[in-house]
Amino acid sequence: MRSMKRPRKPVRRYRSLLFPGIALLAVFAFWAAFTSPEQPEGETMLFEYGNLKLEITHVREVRKDVCGGLEPWEYSVYRVYPGAAATVLEADMLESDGGPASPKWFFYLEPENRRLDVVDGMEPVELTPEVVGMVDGDGGAWLIRFEIWEKNG
Repeated sequence: MRSMKRPRKPVRRYRSLLFPGIALLAVFAFWAAFTSPEQPEGETMLFEYGNLKLEITHVREVRKDVCGGLEPWEYSVYRVYPGAAATVLEADMLESDGGPASPKWFFYLEPENRRLDVVDGMEPVELTPEVVGMVDGDGGAWLIRFEIWEKNG
């Protein structure tokens, strides 16, 4: 004897991926509209002085300042966003008679009055509030100074 079940109605299925594709596109468009991509703030600039070349990232602005004294000296002040770094691209050395060459430039660090010698191939230096600027090897006038810009409202 045959079973007396009712025949099932055929289930309608999408014959293409058009509708699921449109739905997925709509979800992605909604997500993209409300998430902002994190772009690095500021721009990357090149600082050159003699045979010294630095690449400084996240620069907000650059201004000139002057050291006083008998002969005023003008230097650049780089105001940078947090997370900025200075990469040494090229740095010449001081040649000494018969001895090894010594660094001609250094980063000046406060509050300990320390120095970080600048040589070719060194790791990038993160510009934090303790990295005040760069001075030539004999501790003379500023070549460049750094200020960290803080978002304080």
